[in-house]
Amino acid sequence: MRGGFLRAMVLTALVALSACAPRGSIVVDPAASAIGDVRPIMVASSRSQAADPAVFSGRVAPGMSFAETYVSVPPDRDPGTVRFPGATVNPRTDFLAVSNLRIADETAFIQAINAQLARQPKNQREIFVFVHGFNTNFAEGLMRQAQMRADYGTPGVSVNYSWPSAASVSAYATDREATLIARDDLDRLIGILSRTKATDIVLSGHSMGAFVVMEAVRQRAIREGQSGFRKLQSIALLAPDIDVEVFRRQMQALKGTDVSVYVFTSSRDRALRFSALLRGTPDRLGSVSDPARVSGLPVALIDLSGVQTQSDSLRHFKVATSPVMISLIQGTGNVGLDMFEDEERKTRFAAAGVVFQDLRNVARAPFVQ
Repeated sequence: MRGGFLRAMVLTALVALSACAPRGSIVVDPAASAIGDVRPIMVASSRSQAADPAVFSGRVAPGMSFAETYVSVPPDRDPGTVRFPGATVNPRTDFLAVSNLRIADETAFIQAINAQLARQPKNQREIFVFVHGFNTNFAEGLMRQAQMRADYGTPGVSVNYSWPSAASVSAYATDREATLIARDDLDRLIGILSRTKATDIVLSGHSMGAFVVMEAVRQRAIREGQSGFRKLQSIALLAPDIDVEVFRRQMQALKGTDVSVYVFTSSRDRALRFSALLRGTPDRLGSVSDPARVSGLPVALIDLSGVQTQSDSLRHFKVATSPVMISLIQGTGNVGLDMFEDEERKTRFAAAGVVFQDLRNVARAPFVQ
């Protein structure tokens, strides 16, 4: 009885916090290309295909599908924000799709990525993969990645991995089960991207998407060892909704690999606070601020508790929504996540309330055997 009451209380709080935000949708407007900043996003999805313009639904597909979408990022908006069209469409304020092309198979997908890579300078031929979190539909995950790419000025090719979230605040358990399907397809996607002409791959996951990321790389490491990480340079876990002890086990599988793991946390994350309440635990990996909680692991802990954001009521995606973080990360070129190890940048991050704890140097010697 008590558990049911607690679950109802948490869900009520989440609904109240997220009720003001309308759900995202795909609206195709080719004319928006003349107004917005057009960003190409490659898509790999475990969702069932839907009729255009939706592209993908929230149902589980028997396998992955591929697409190439060009997104118009509107000029009249604040950094860190994403606005979807309402009753009227305004390309100056709304995120819109300029075009969407379905791709037949992984061979054609690789060819399309290679074509985009060929248009990049030779020192910027990276692939940046983004995996969305809980309660996210296809349009929301896609447009959030377009926003991050535009705001950060990210080079290389963006790949959006969209897993079949039910996109409902009451479907937490359903989404958690969907991640177990998603990890296999993400594992496969890493293999596909390793066959492209990219020099490096950066893999990032937000919230429950971080669990998908860690499960995919864990099983890949168990099966293939270091050879399975030939181009995977680093992993960024953004507000990860993962149990700390589970994360320790996941990291054990990465022994002997050279992949750098960055964990972005905030003790003020309301969504993870509710997630912890549902489980009867003190915190989640993404709300850990004490580096002792992940001691002995070769990870870099980046605590954003002191970073302010205005557009994120749950304080659950500060990396993408905080104007301070965006201004600090902008223009990093091909530096990637290594920017957090630059002494000059670390000083500026610290002034903005970012606490950087690099545990890799002290942990790598005993961790790697």
